Amino acid sequence: MKTKILITLLILGTFLFSGCIKKQEVLPQPPSGKISVYKGFWMPVAFYYPHDNHSMTDEQLAKDVGVNIVGLGPTVKINANGEVKYAEPFSSDNVEGQLAVLVKKYYEAGIRIHLVIELFYEEKFTQRGGGEPQPIPMAVAAKQGFLDKYNLIVEDVSRLAEKYQVEMFSPMNEPDYKIGAKTSSEWGQKILPIVRKNYNGKVVFKGSLAHDSEDDINFKGYDSIGFSISPEGRGIEGYEQRAVSVMQKILGWAERDNVPEVIVTEFGVWGGASGFDEDTKITAHKIIFEQGQGKLKGFIVFDPPSDQGWSLKQNPKLLEEIKIWFKEKL
Repeated sequence: MKTKILITLLILGTFLFSGCIKKQEVLPQPPSGKISVYKGFWMPVAFYYPHDNHSMTDEQLAKDVGVNIVGLGPTVKINANGEVKYAEPFSSDNVEGQLAVLVKKYYEAGIRIHLVIELFYEEKFTQRGGGEPQPIPMAVAAKQGFLDKYNLIVEDVSRLAEKYQVEMFSPMNEPDYKIGAKTSSEWGQKILPIVRKNYNGKVVFKGSLAHDSEDDINFKGYDSIGFSISPEGRGIEGYEQRAVSVMQKILGWAERDNVPEVIVTEFGVWGGASGFDEDTKITAHKIIFEQGQGKLKGFIVFDPPSDQGWSLKQNPKLLEEIKIWFKEKL
């Protein structure tokens, strides 16, 4: 009798265990192999408009150009009281679902993901969307505890970054621009162990860093320093010298703080430079490729959203130049 009961319990246990296995979530797996140079596009609103707002959200087109990584992520709004929420239509309940869709889309095309949280300041929350994120007033950003609630979102998103095995994670896009160099330096060191607790991939300080000031930031503990650079509305004259200077400065910071690599996480043309003719746009991109080759770990081209008035697909010579660098020269 005892033997029959034992066998019955074993069968029941096996059945229940197999049921659990069947219900276990099967997640998309990232592309295998190591990356010698990251080549991709930064698409700031692709998390919200994954099909047509950026020309390079087409994963097959991106793959054909030679892309191995894309940068995208959710926007988090913060108000003057430090209250936070995801930009509409997402919330903490459905942001993972969108990430899962994007992970599947790009992983199946052999493309990795750099997950970046975009912080958008509003004095009071509104229903409006879009627009260019602006710096947070220094008196607000430096307030004790201002980013505490935002840090909870970073913690949640870092768990998602680990769950979906994204290649790189940045807890804030351009924190030096959003909250100032001093505050971002202090916050960057405070948030790093929180991220490390949940995420085992590369943590990137995705800064602006190409401004003219010599603000000093502590990058210790990060895997990569990322920076943004564009001629903006200044014209192309002197841009090469500026690019060389910026790269030297940031590579120096990386050596000082024992950061293994530097990536240009956003480059190309935006702002006033969006009106450049195609040949000038090509020159602006080539300058960064040429000056960064052999020095930088990655080259992430800015893919303008549709509201910028131009797209990479509408500039075929420029897209072909990027393809040559991605597939042949880097």
